[in-house]
Amino acid sequence: MITTNNKNNNNYTLSILIAQDGLSFCVLNKKKNSIENFHTQSFSKVLNPEKILEELKKSFKFHLSEETKQEIQQVKVIYSNALYSIVPNAYFSEENLTDYLKFNIKILKTDFIAFDNLEAIEAKNVFIPYTNINNYLLDNFGEFNYKHASTLFIEQFSEISKNTEAYVYVEKNMLSLYIFQNKKLLLANSFEYFTPQDFIYYILFCLEQLKLDTKKVQLKILGKINETDSTYNYLYTYIKEIEFFNTSFLTTKLANLSQEQINPKQNFLLLSNLL
Repeated sequence: MITTNNKNNNNYTLSILIAQDGLSFCVLNKKKNSIENFHTQSFSKVLNPEKILEELKKSFKFHLSEETKQEIQQVKVIYSNALYSIVPNAYFSEENLTDYLKFNIKILKTDFIAFDNLEAIEAKNVFIPYTNINNYLLDNFGEFNYKHASTLFIEQFSEISKNTEAYVYVEKNMLSLYIFQNKKLLLANSFEYFTPQDFIYYILFCLEQLKLDTKKVQLKILGKINETDSTYNYLYTYIKEIEFFNTSFLTTKLANLSQEQINPKQNFLLLSNLL
């Protein structure tokens, strides 16, 4: 959490999703339990944090009015990238944050490393947020919370998983895979992909490494994917037990998703971050 003084005492919450290939945000009117503003955009290519901040500023300028901005009481940010690692509590120390990441990703001297607490699995999620974006949000909105996307997924899926289940969250150029067995997390990882062949390779490879039968594992998908996509067709070729993740609870808790034409499966992170 980054803190400063709150500017006002209204009931608006701003949820922001920051990814390398896109961003989105929405404003929740907590009194009406409805979405007041919604904006989403994809980038033509993967951007660095400086370019992402430029796009975020443009999005706020053209899609978030000053009147609404002044009434926002709470800001909640989700970072969706592959810059994270899950560390069991037994092996975790705040003094060694760099060690948990340095073998998987390139760490710059200017990078700030944060971590989320995962009570459900007794672990920490160590990750790199974008400091420049955090500083911008602090200057413009004051106090706000941020966490990594994988934290939100693990919290959600660990509560509902049964037997052996795999969950795949699909973005434009990245997939995130979470596998549970009897409510225990077996795997959490994210992969950059460019073709449907890349997409299915990473999933099948992970299942093979865990010695899981593709004919028996239950795969639940959400994000930017539908039954007409080639990525889905590849999945169904090798894995038969596929279903779209049930997001009906979002429709129940947020009153006007259909009126605003907001797809809860494609915007799961952004919307569940409001609850």
